[in-house]
Amino acid sequence: MSNIIEYRYDLTTAAMSVNGVGRLDGTTTFISPLQLPSRGNVKMQVCAITMSDRIPNIMNANPFYDWNNTLVRVYTNQAGTTRDIALPRGLYITPDIIGDAINAAITADLTANWWTDPTDPGLIIEANQVTDQVNISINSTKLKAPHTIFNIDFRKSTTGTDLATTLGFSQGTALMTGVAGTTVLYTSNQEVRMDQQGTVVDVRSGLISNRRRNGEYVRTLAIIPFAGKLTASENVWPPAGQISPELVYEGSRTITGIQVEVKTSTGLPMLFMSGGIHIIIAFLY
Repeated sequence: MSNIIEYRYDLTTAAMSVNGVGRLDGTTTFISPLQLPSRGNVKMQVCAITMSDRIPNIMNANPFYDWNNTLVRVYTNQAGTTRDIALPRGLYITPDIIGDAINAAITADLTANWWTDPTDPGLIIEANQVTDQVNISINSTKLKAPHTIFNIDFRKSTTGTDLATTLGFSQGTALMTGVAGTTVLYTSNQEVRMDQQGTVVDVRSGLISNRRRNGEYVRTLAIIPFAGKLTASENVWPPAGQISPELVYEGSRTITGIQVEVKTSTGLPMLFMSGGIHIIIAFLY
């Protein structure tokens, strides 16, 4: 025989009211408890997990944890030009999209008063796919007089931003200054972390027994990869054509509810922009 339980949770506008992101974690209580046989072996099998893939890499993660890589400061050599830009939270697949967003914010805020041609700005952020580095180019020749030098600041000490970490620049190299009449190139000197939340989702539940992972105990139902996707679609586990293993169930024989946590590979809360999660679990005996 078997009994099936489900957990379903969809993000609401209220759940994402702070900074536009939310968690899929939750606890549900059954109207009627599931009573398993008091004797004999019971096995548990995760039949399916369907989950949103709307996972941002540029976001303000507060109050869930201390992380905000949406901020950047720009200014020229002219007094009164300092602007603190807040990038919209979202999934920025490549560094050049971050550069485009910064340039768009400059144009929108300053009505194109810095660059001679707003469609051809002097700031370019792009990836070197060969070396896995990020290059930031500042071409001050494209500035409109009296501006002669463009500056961009990713330092946490001045802006509170973690964007330097995302783009692979140390704090000591996160202030980039152009030189009048020339082009200056800056190259990242640390690991680029465009996949800020990792490339897998760790779905955990108190229903499953502890297992060792390095130096800690975890209660992982499934580890779901989402890297390399080219289209927006829900993550499905197990993959097509595969069946999840049957696990010995060691918990209470009276199940009153289910508790679920969705975490990154480093144990932080995984944050989503929209969507939900649906888990189906079978108990076999």
